[in-house]
Amino acid sequence: MTISGNKQVPDTLSISRAPIQNRRSPVLAACRRSGAIRVLALCLLLCACSPALNWRSVTLEGVEATLPCKPDQAQRPVQLAGLDLTLSMAGCEADGGLYAVSHLRLAQGEAAEPVIDAWRAQALQAMRDSAAPVPTAFAALGARPALTVYQASGTNPRGQAVQARWTWVQRDRDIYHWALYAPTIRAEMEEPFFSAMQWQ
Repeated sequence: MTISGNKQVPDTLSISRAPIQNRRSPVLAACRRSGAIRVLALCLLLCACSPALNWRSVTLEGVEATLPCKPDQAQRPVQLAGLDLTLSMAGCEADGGLYAVSHLRLAQGEAAEPVIDAWRAQALQAMRDSAAPVPTAFAALGARPALTVYQASGTNPRGQAVQARWTWVQRDRDIYHWALYAPTIRAEMEEPFFSAMQWQ
């Protein structure tokens, strides 16, 4: 978990301490001193977003996603399943929820399944929840592929309840991750976030 002011965000991925490649230096500079996925957490918490769900299209590494607020972006080296990879992220905060879309590209011959399994295990561990996440099938919708969205519940450092929704999508050597966190996840937060997906 990462704490910024009075807000707390579950970490989702352990990250090495190599320098960040800044795209928005005022926000991302604050992430340099952070470990784990605090990079993403701080960037999300520092976004200036409207509390309303103002959905808009966001492009990240070959996919067009939908976020309910203007996102901040970051890129950082990570380690998953023994591999050194580069994680690209776009995320923001709106109406009590934290929304993030992330991307990793594997080298030729690297297997995606161990990377996704390790990513999911770390996301669950960060929420202090030992129960297996509950998978829910989302049927294909237009150009969007069928999805398995995982539901999990955990706590923040204050012992307050946090809900999460995650999905991972593999396309060739690319792995995309959608993550939503909120005290209570409502349908109007979840459905647009996971429904809109267009390949470029």
